[in-house]
Amino acid sequence: MEPAMSTPDSPASMPTRATTPVASAPLTPRGARTRAALVKAARALFERQGYLDTNVGDIAKRARVAHGTFYTYFASKEEIFAEVSEDLQHQMLAVAEAEPHLPSDAPLSARIERSNRGYLRGYEQNARMMGVIEQVATFNPRLSAIRRANRRYFVQRNTAAIRRWQEQGLVDERIDPGYAASALGSMVDRSAYVWLVLGEPYELEQATIQLTRLYCNALGMRYHRDHEPVTTGRQKKRS
Repeated sequence: MEPAMSTPDSPASMPTRATTPVASAPLTPRGARTRAALVKAARALFERQGYLDTNVGDIAKRARVAHGTFYTYFASKEEIFAEVSEDLQHQMLAVAEAEPHLPSDAPLSARIERSNRGYLRGYEQNARMMGVIEQVATFNPRLSAIRRANRRYFVQRNTAAIRRWQEQGLVDERIDPGYAASALGSMVDRSAYVWLVLGEPYELEQATIQLTRLYCNALGMRYHRDHEPVTTGRQKKRS
């Protein structure tokens, strides 16, 4: 998953599901509640036990349904994990979009900063599951493909944004938009993983500012906070 740069002409949306359920869930209210209960139970178990140590029986038991009922809604543990992952992305996007909106004339760097802050805030709220997704993507080919598809969506979107900014004279034209989108998205995403999954110390607002400054510097773009006094964590400790 990558942070999505939010600009007025780049509306936020999520990629469609990379997998197609084999079993069709009943459309009755009761069926919808059962399906939601299974997804909720699966996420709780994946977060607590990890992917490998969770099985269909565990999920059904936690959701308080019969073992066979699980297969009315999902064909496998892989499929419900993919559903949990997709729901997670929508939850993170909702958190990001809940960030205070900026005025229409706000500088581009402020919009990138808002996007980075929203992504980090969403990651904070879902760090445990994000860690599980990262682990599973290293050994399960099907779920790794879903992870890559989601990343590809955001890289393509951000590539288009950087190319548009170049056309507007806001970004150095010597920069390759595709490589920049991939590298800068990875910078934010991997930093969030190190801070929030591996537990390296960080503070949300300072992390947001520093990531955005690096982002803007890499694109040859002026950062709207450049006139502010330097307040890095290291200097704070020395004072």
